[in-house]
Amino acid sequence: MEFGWPVMLWGLLAVPVLLWVYLRVQRFRSKREGVLADAHLIGHLYTRPPAIRRHLPVAFYLIAVLCLLLALARPIAAIPLPVNRAALILAIDVSKSMVGEDVKPNRMQATKDAAHAVLDAIPGSAKVGLIAFSDYAQVLVPPTTEREVIREAIDGLKHQQATGIGAAILEALRALPGRKELLGERLNPPPFPGQQLPVPLPAPPGPPSTVQPADLPPAAIIIFSDGVSNLGTNPEQAAALAKEGRVKVYGVGVGAPGGSVMLIDGQLSLVPFDPTLLQRISQLTDGKYYSISETDELKRLYRQLGRSMGWERRRTEITSVLAGGAGFLMLAGGLFSLIWFRRVP
Repeated sequence: MEFGWPVMLWGLLAVPVLLWVYLRVQRFRSKREGVLADAHLIGHLYTRPPAIRRHLPVAFYLIAVLCLLLALARPIAAIPLPVNRAALILAIDVSKSMVGEDVKPNRMQATKDAAHAVLDAIPGSAKVGLIAFSDYAQVLVPPTTEREVIREAIDGLKHQQATGIGAAILEALRALPGRKELLGERLNPPPFPGQQLPVPLPAPPGPPSTVQPADLPPAAIIIFSDGVSNLGTNPEQAAALAKEGRVKVYGVGVGAPGGSVMLIDGQLSLVPFDPTLLQRISQLTDGKYYSISETDELKRLYRQLGRSMGWERRRTEITSVLAGGAGFLMLAGGLFSLIWFRRVP
């Protein structure tokens, strides 16, 4: 325990002084009783209360004084506090295919609305991060409890080109607490566009990681995409790393079966939709696949993912705790004294 104002600890000397005064007063009362009557007659004059009744209220008062003096020194202690340990990454596909209008008003706007719904439903104590992915994945907002920053980043998303779901998973794992330390160099993306990670993924040489999967805080990734990955890291291999890091991936398919036909650059083009990959990734990581049209199911998912309470030791000033305890002890001492003696010591 530390103290913000340690000089006030000298005031603790008042406690033994008060105890000494109380004992002197008790001894003086005993002498006065001896003057009034012989010792064998005192018991016939009045009934002496039990020792615990006579001394307990005063003991409460002395302990209360001790607590108040400690509170004046502003104690700081590492105490266990309940915290929400959940972390969630929103990975949003910003590829050109997200212009499809098979989801109204279009895939991109529907995804933005769904992402805002996540922030509305998830508890404010949960950390949420944002990743946009297309030719490459980029962390726009690291996991944080600041919701307004994420909302602004979501509203600012723009269309780009290709789709790299595997890169999005790797980037999300790098941003989630503890996963970078556990998985190490295997989270580095391939050096050339379109290159696939080797099979199987090799563990890097060197000493083993001191991070244990069981100690990692709960985490999840929600991927909003039309499901067609055509660039970068193999998504299923990236999902295997997520599984190793105890991160569940939830795929949200943005589109309708058969896709949509749109006029792009003066030509009619098919904008495909294929949820197969998202379903496979969700299955590999023990997550679940949803369609963006499943609004009620998605809201239940958001609330569930945002709650994972745990205990962490944090340095906290406990002045108010001691002051509150002192007040309770004084009230208890006064109450007992009123009940037993009809007076307050």
